[in-house]
Amino acid sequence: ISVQNLWVYMEAVFSSGDIAKQLPAEAKRFQSIDKSFMKITAKAFDTPNCIECCCGSDLMKSTLPHLMEQLELCQKSLTGYLETKRSCFPRFYFVSDGVLLEIL
Repeated sequence: ISVQNLWVYMEAVFSSGDIAKQLPAEAKRFQSIDKSFMKITAKAFDTPNCIECCCGSDLMKSTLPHLMEQLELCQKSLTGYLETKRSCFPRFYFVSDGVLLEIL
């Protein structure tokens, strides 16, 4: 569930062209994450039995931790990018990350 939550957040960020242009390496990384996540969700959709889906193959066990690591790297880079914007405009320190992304 944590991978899904972080993916939803990052998908909203990188689907807009502005942030993807500012962070091209992270946008490319997220595209790879997105492909893997879509494969997992398609497999989960095709397998109606939850236990079989989660425990039946090594796909979930091996891929989900890797996706979480990659998503955390994307989030770390995004946080660094937002900090550079905050250092340029000190008023942005009083704004949450989500609101700052909307402003940018």
